[in-house]
Amino acid sequence: MKAGLTAAVRLPPAEWFPAGVAGISTRELELSGGLRLRLLEAGPPAGAPLVLLHGWAVSSYLWRHNILPLAAAGHRVISIDLPGHGLSGAPAEPGDYSLERFVTRIREALDLLGIERAAIAAQSMAGKIAVRLALESPERVSSLVLFGPVGFGILPPWKALSPFLPPLPGAIPSLLVPRRIVDFVQRRVYGKLGWFSERDVDEYWAPTQFPDVVRAQMRMLKEFDWAPWTPDRLAALDLPVHVVFGTRDRTVRPVHAERLAAALPHGCLTWIADGGHVVMEEVPERTNALILGTLEAVGLDSGR
Repeated sequence: MKAGLTAAVRLPPAEWFPAGVAGISTRELELSGGLRLRLLEAGPPAGAPLVLLHGWAVSSYLWRHNILPLAAAGHRVISIDLPGHGLSGAPAEPGDYSLERFVTRIREALDLLGIERAAIAAQSMAGKIAVRLALESPERVSSLVLFGPVGFGILPPWKALSPFLPPLPGAIPSLLVPRRIVDFVQRRVYGKLGWFSERDVDEYWAPTQFPDVVRAQMRMLKEFDWAPWTPDRLAALDLPVHVVFGTRDRTVRPVHAERLAAALPHGCLTWIADGGHVVMEEVPERTNALILGTLEAVGLDSGR
């Protein structure tokens, strides 16, 4: 942790990743209604588009070990801070964090970026967003790589408490997320293959300085569709889908993974032994190879 950071002082946005990292740029998109989405971009503009989507309560920092290697393979890599996360806007209207609204906004972001069709790698909550997008707009998605995806497992019992979460005014939400909570969560999401740094804790803690972001993530627990997919629904997904789970994933317990992956017409399932919920952080070289292997299989290698 940086000298001077305390239990009440979070990293200022100017110091967030990818500050000081060559080869990764940031910009904002403004969607209809004025919602801002922060993007991280790398790789050749003419490369085959690869969109990276993070899960609940994190940010594009999740992909810090993946962006540049995937770009170096020739892809136009775009990592999006989802609404209510990172430095993207946190809208406050009812339904803003439903699965349908997330899908609509990702589709609009692709339109604004001039991307007709993209491969998508998504983690956790974003796995369900990516699958729903591919079901609704199959012409927009060439392939999916899903890491610990919601919809292929079950969530811990704490999810049942979400309807009872009260609205919290003012700065109270930020005060309720001390740094030690983020440290504890990091310990829970890792398996046995790697470990996080003090800087990682600071980066994931940093967005909680904005009370609207914390409020948004609490609302997601209520509004988002966290339920598993049915085999019949997945059978309509007519594109390559690679599902990846760590065997020690305690966040999305992969009890349905084999049955649901078997329902995919062009799907496969990879287990990462001793991996947790964030295998792209734990074993980035392996996850990069899985992503690139999937893209190569559908003819999107080397930016073609």
